[in-house]
Amino acid sequence: MKKRKFVEGEINHTYQRTISGGNIFYEVEDYLVYYTIYSIMSVKYKVVVYGLCLMIDHIHSLCATTDRERFSRFMSHVANVFVREYNREHGRNGPLFECRFGSAIKLGLKLIRTAIAYLYNNPVERYLCKYAQEYRWNYLAYGQSSNPFSEPLILRNASTALRRAVKEVNESRMAMRHLTYAQLRRLFSPLDHKEKNQLIDHIITRYSVIRYDILTKECYDGYTNMLIAINSNAGSEYDIEELKYGRSDVEYRELYRYVHSQGYTSAGDVISLDVDVKLALYDQMRRCTSASHHQICKFLHLSPDMRVERGV
Repeated sequence: MKKRKFVEGEINHTYQRTISGGNIFYEVEDYLVYYTIYSIMSVKYKVVVYGLCLMIDHIHSLCATTDRERFSRFMSHVANVFVREYNREHGRNGPLFECRFGSAIKLGLKLIRTAIAYLYNNPVERYLCKYAQEYRWNYLAYGQSSNPFSEPLILRNASTALRRAVKEVNESRMAMRHLTYAQLRRLFSPLDHKEKNQLIDHIITRYSVIRYDILTKECYDGYTNMLIAINSNAGSEYDIEELKYGRSDVEYRELYRYVHSQGYTSAGDVISLDVDVKLALYDQMRRCTSASHHQICKFLHLSPDMRVERGV
């Protein structure tokens, strides 16, 4: 196996996807569980984070540390803890991610800026938003605001349930504990849509470890200049092979809505369905959505060759 390139203190662009190519993130809880695990582990392993982007079927990050082994342990620990939580939540077993994540060292300001633009523009390239800062799960908007996707959180005006939720989130962060699926469901349950969005923004801000200060000062001379640069250049990545299916990821949102219309509480419930049920759902999705064969298979965690293998 080829040894990773590593330079002490320099930025690494990492890329991680699932073994089967299946989707990772279905509901808000999926994103927040991964995000809080990543944040806590970065502090424990003394990893400096410059960017994190959670796409529907893969993950990008930009980070640096002083030790190759520490870097590998950090990535492994994040994956192991998340997969344990994810499997318990979605009724699955075994590994989720490919055993070897992709990584590429970025030396020099030009390559760093290119990697930054590439990471933050991933959702733009997949037509999930028009501008990079409009996508919640690349966390770019949080470099300038603590509540970019919700109304300002004023605790004295908040419901008792929201005040309690904020207190519990703060205590979990202080204790260096990531948030769990059961915990998030309990905290979100009594909240209306407005307060749920306020709590999501609070969680992201409270757990944030992304060094926007370093990015804006050393790479762009200000946050506004960084946004202008990111939105005018999509960036590129030649060192990591990123597999893409279809022209857009918008169809995954269509599949998400379809699953909910069929009475599933969580879109992620499809992961643990029996194969025959998945195949029947596949046929319905082909008729009722514009998603491609590969996109539906990824959403259902089905092998793209499954229908051929089973003679369907």
